[in-house]
Amino acid sequence: MRGFYYIGGLEDMKLSNLVHHGLLFAVLAVVLASLALACGGPGASDEERELTLEEVLESGGEKLAAISTAKFQMIDEMESGAKFFQATLKTVEGEVKSPDGARMLVDVEQPAFGFVQIEIVAVGEQAYMKFSKDAPWLELPIEDVPFKFGRIGLTLSELLPIMENVAMVKGEFVGDVPTIRVDGDIVSENLGDLITSVNAGHPVRLSYWFDEVDHTLRQFRIDGQIFDLDGPETSRLVTMDVGVPVDIQLPEVDASP
Repeated sequence: MRGFYYIGGLEDMKLSNLVHHGLLFAVLAVVLASLALACGGPGASDEERELTLEEVLESGGEKLAAISTAKFQMIDEMESGAKFFQATLKTVEGEVKSPDGARMLVDVEQPAFGFVQIEIVAVGEQAYMKFSKDAPWLELPIEDVPFKFGRIGLTLSELLPIMENVAMVKGEFVGDVPTIRVDGDIVSENLGDLITSVNAGHPVRLSYWFDEVDHTLRQFRIDGQIFDLDGPETSRLVTMDVGVPVDIQLPEVDASP
C-alpha cells in the first residue's frame, strides 16, 4: 500500500507540475499577443510602419509651409532654358527669409564677356541688382525680380494639393540622406508665384524629395517648359538647406544725384 500511495503521489506531482506549467505558458502567450497587438503586429512599430502617400503629402506640406529660412542652389540641368538677360543661365545660388526676403547670385555665360555673376537682393517691396561684383547697385522694380524665392516654402506647399497623377518613390538618396520622392503633374502657370513671367499652357512634371525621417524638403525638380523659349527637355533642379541662418539686407545705395 505504501508503494501504491508513493507512486500515486508522484503521479499527482507530475500532474500538478503540468497544470502549473500549462497555465504559465498560457499566461505568457496572452501577454505576448497583447504586446504584439499594441505594437501593431510583428515587427511593425510606429517608426517602421509604412506611411501612405496622403500622410507624406500632409506632413511634407506642413514642413514646407513652416520654412522660415533656407539656402538653395538651382541649376538648369540641360542648359536648354530660356536666356537670362540674353545669357545662358548656369546656376542660381541664394538664401531666402520668409515671406519676402531673398538674395541671389546668378551665374551666366555670355559669348562676349564669358562668365558673369549677377546679384539680386529683394526685401519687401524693394529690390536691387548689379551685373558684376564691382558694378553699382541698380534699383529693380519688384515685379521684375525673376525668381520670387522669398515665399518658396508656401508656394511649394500650395502646389502639392493640385498635382495630378501623383506617385511616391522610396529609397532614393539626396547626398547621404534617404528620401521619399513625390512626383506629380501641373501646368506652367501654376508656378507663377515662384517664377516671374512664366508662359501658360506647358505641361510640367514636379518632383519633391522629402527627408525620409522628418519630411523636410531636400530638393525639388521642375521638368518641362515654363517659358515658351525653353527647350522641351528643360529640367531645373533646386537643392535646399532648410532652417539655416541667413543674412539678407538691402544694399546701401548712394542716393545723391
